[in-house]
Amino acid sequence: MHLRLHLTAPAALAALAAALLAGCATQPATTELTLLSINDFHGNIQASRPTPLMARLPDPTTGEVKPQPAGGVAHLATAMAELKAKHPDAVIVAGGDLIGASPQISNLLRDEPTLAAMSQLGISGSALGNHELDAGLPELLRKTRGECQPVDCAWPGFKGPGFPYLGANVLDAKTGQPLLPTHIFQQSGKLKVAIAGVATRDTPQVIIAKAIQGIRFADEADTLNALVPTLKAAGAQVLVAVMHEGGVQGPGASANDPTYACPTLTGRVQDIAKRLDPAYAIIIGGHTHQAYTCKINGRLVVQAGSYGGWITQSRLTLDAAGHVLDAQAVNHPVLQSIYAPNAALADLVARAAALTEAARTKPVATLPRGAGRGSRDPNGDSSLGNLIADSQLAFARKQGPADVAFMNPGGIRADLVVEPGKPTTMSDLLAIQPFGNEIVVLTMTGQQLWDVLQRQLPKNGGSPRFLQPSWTLHVTWRQGADGAAQLGDVLVDGKPLDRTRDYRVVVNNFLSEGGDDQAGFRHGRDRAVMGTDIDALVELLQADPKALDRATPGRIVRE
Repeated sequence: MHLRLHLTAPAALAALAAALLAGCATQPATTELTLLSINDFHGNIQASRPTPLMARLPDPTTGEVKPQPAGGVAHLATAMAELKAKHPDAVIVAGGDLIGASPQISNLLRDEPTLAAMSQLGISGSALGNHELDAGLPELLRKTRGECQPVDCAWPGFKGPGFPYLGANVLDAKTGQPLLPTHIFQQSGKLKVAIAGVATRDTPQVIIAKAIQGIRFADEADTLNALVPTLKAAGAQVLVAVMHEGGVQGPGASANDPTYACPTLTGRVQDIAKRLDPAYAIIIGGHTHQAYTCKINGRLVVQAGSYGGWITQSRLTLDAAGHVLDAQAVNHPVLQSIYAPNAALADLVARAAALTEAARTKPVATLPRGAGRGSRDPNGDSSLGNLIADSQLAFARKQGPADVAFMNPGGIRADLVVEPGKPTTMSDLLAIQPFGNEIVVLTMTGQQLWDVLQRQLPKNGGSPRFLQPSWTLHVTWRQGADGAAQLGDVLVDGKPLDRTRDYRVVVNNFLSEGGDDQAGFRHGRDRAVMGTDIDALVELLQADPKALDRATPGRIVRE
C-alpha cells in the first residue's frame, strides 16, 4: 500500500498541475483602457498670463505655491501628444464648452480657429456644452460640418473639428427625438468602447432663450441609462459617460486626491453619479471649471479644470466581461514651462492673432489699477461685478430713467488686469464680457425686486450667490436664528425699497429672460433695449476712470 502510494504520487501531482494550468488559461485576462480628457476650453487658443483658475503649484525657483502659466493650444497639443505616445490606444474625449465665451482672438473669427485647432488633438467626441449653443444649434452644426455657407468662413480653409458633439438629451421639443448624435464607438486595442454624451439639463438657465428655441433638455442620468441596452447590443465592452455637468470642491482641495474621496465635492454630479447605471465605467465631466479626480460609489468621476490648463488621464483595468477591477486618474497640469509649443498650432495662433490684431489692440483707457471678479467680498459683491453694473446703469440713464442695475457673476469671464502705464484694450474687455449681450431696461414692482433679492440669499449654509449691484443699491442680510438667511435693509438711491412702487431695472438680456435661475426678471414689463454690454463698459472707463474707486465691495453687507 505504501509502495503504490509512492508510485502514484508523481502522476497525481502532474494531473493536478495540468488542471491548474488549464484553469489559469481560462481565467479572464485583464485589459487596460486609458482615457485622456479636457473640458471648458472656451476658445483659449492663445497662451496667457497665469490666473487663479490655472494650476497652483510650487514655483520652480522660489517654491511658492501660486498659479503657474498653463494652457494655450500649442502647449496643450504637445502635452496631449506626449501622453498619447505613452498610451497609443488611449481614447481622447472632451466634456464640452470647447468654444463659446471665448477671448477675442477666437470670438471674432466665430471660434473657427479653435475648432480647427481641436481637430489636431485627436478628440473622438465631445459632450455638448451650453456655450456651444451661444450662436444657436444651426450655427454649431454648420461648424461641425466644416461648411462655409450661408456665411463665409472666418478662418481660411476651415474644415470643422473632425469630431461630433454628443447630446443624447438634446431633444426636439415637438418630436422628442435627439437633435445630435447620442453616442459613438471607438476601438482601443481589442476593446470596443462606447462613448455616450449629454449636455447639462440646466442649459436653459445658463443661455439666452432665443438660442435654444424648440429644444428640450432631458435629465442626464435617465437619458444615459436608457442608452445602455443599445450600447451593449452593439457589442460595446466598456461604456464611458461624458457630460457637460460637474461638481465643485471646497477651498484648498487638490486637483488630484490620492484617496479619491473628495470630501468637499458638491454639485449636481453627485446626484447624477448615484443614479447612473453601473454599466458606465467612468464619468468625464465639465461645466464647473474644476479640476478633480474623485470616486462616487466606487466609480471614477473626473474633470480637467478649464482653458486647456489640465489634461485628465484616467486608467481603467477591466476583466474580460468589462467589469472595472481598478480605476485610477491623475490631472496633468499643462505647464508652459514644461511643454514646448507645437509649431503648427503656434503658427495657427499667430495667424489668428494677426487677423484680429486691429480690433484686439484698440486702446480704451489707461487705468490706475485692475478689478477682480474672484475677489468677491464674503458678503456677496465684487469690485469688477460692481463696475460692470455701474457701467450699465450709467449707459441706460443716458437714454431714460433707471434706478438699479444687476450683473450676473457667471457672465464675468476674466479679471480686469492692468499693467502700469499700458492702456486697457478692447481685447481685455471682451475677455471679461465676450457674449455681446444686450442691455435691457424693464419695469418691476418693489415687491418683485424684493423677491429677486430674496432668491439670491444663501441656502442650507451655502455661500451667497448675489447678482452684482450698481452703486444705487445697498442690501443687508443676516443669518436667522433658525439658520435661514434673511434680508435686512434694502436701499435704492439711499431710500428704503418701496414694495408698492415701480422701479426701472437694468439687466442684460440673459438675465431678463430668466437666466442664471433668476426667473423674477421675466415679470419685468415695458422692456427697452439700450445697446450692448461692452459699449457700456467702454463708455464708462473712457469717461470716468475713477469709476474703479466707487466699485469696491460693500454694497451687500452681512450683519
